[in-house]
Amino acid sequence: MVFVLFGLSIIVFYLTRGLLPPNTALAPYITPRMDDAAKLSLAKGLGVATSACQSFEDFSMGKSYCITPLWNQYLSWLLTVLSGNWGYTLLPGISGSQTTWDVFAGRFPFTAELAIAASILTIAIGIPLGIISATHNNKLPDHLSRIVSLGGYSIPQFWFAVMLQLIFVIYVNVNGQGLLPANGALATSCAICIPNPGTISTFTGLPVIDSLLSGNISYFWDSLIALILPSLTLAITSIGALTRIVRSSMMEVLRQDYILLARSKGIKERVVIYRHALRNAILPAITVSGLIIAFLLGGAVIIEIIFSWPGVGQASLSAAYVLDINFLELYVLVTALIIVVANLVVDIIYAKIDPRIRY
Repeated sequence: MVFVLFGLSIIVFYLTRGLLPPNTALAPYITPRMDDAAKLSLAKGLGVATSACQSFEDFSMGKSYCITPLWNQYLSWLLTVLSGNWGYTLLPGISGSQTTWDVFAGRFPFTAELAIAASILTIAIGIPLGIISATHNNKLPDHLSRIVSLGGYSIPQFWFAVMLQLIFVIYVNVNGQGLLPANGALATSCAICIPNPGTISTFTGLPVIDSLLSGNISYFWDSLIALILPSLTLAITSIGALTRIVRSSMMEVLRQDYILLARSKGIKERVVIYRHALRNAILPAITVSGLIIAFLLGGAVIIEIIFSWPGVGQASLSAAYVLDINFLELYVLVTALIIVVANLVVDIIYAKIDPRIRY
């Protein structure tokens, strides 16, 4: 994990610092009133310009004697970020007023809430569909399950999101209001929403959890309603992938001799499927589930944009527009950390489920 993250940090740093103009790193810190001398002093303070550099113009033009060697810049940057200092952000509306870490930490709980909801839907729907498909091979339930899984796997997420908005916000309405909200992390303007849910205290940053901890059931309901469409959209492709994995794995296990032996002993079919077959077939599904959760936690950019969800995915696109390299570096590295930790957790669960696996 350490070597993977270290290697990725080098690649990310090179892409954001080595391939861009040298003054890009100064953008989050420059104000309109700063003169060239102040900008040059800032560049030296950030370790981008050398002490021998005489003018900001030479630095901007990339004169060799003005630019600190890239490996020196990397070491300085690495020590800074390891201390928790990710600099300031260039995101519109908050440029220069908030640190990158504060902005990321404030938005990440919303992405986490959306990812957790989508993961729950994926596992709750995908695994049963895969089991039904495998136990009713080439029968009507199997055909229906495969249509659902292949359809979900093939449908573009942005198209599915728009269709859900058209159906539940425009076409299905009560007294002129859509049944479900179209955007935002708190639903207050829909047919089944509560218009004035009040306020809550912040404990975790996740609205659904914080509303419960605050004892505000109205806020909890509106937060839960706001999750329905974006989490379903985010889960639709994941459900298809998980269903296909569970189906193929279950079909392979159900052909094994010990399953035939269990059935010949008169053990109930439900026990054979869920106690004997599923436990041995679940390992590939765990791998896929772990990677799906890690991917979702990284931030679903398209979904957050369509539903105006205030998460890190939407912020990362805004950061790309304005070349906010501080935010992009943090976003990529945290996403990578989530993925490698998810793989570690999957390996640990493997060993717990299958006693034959040892590390």
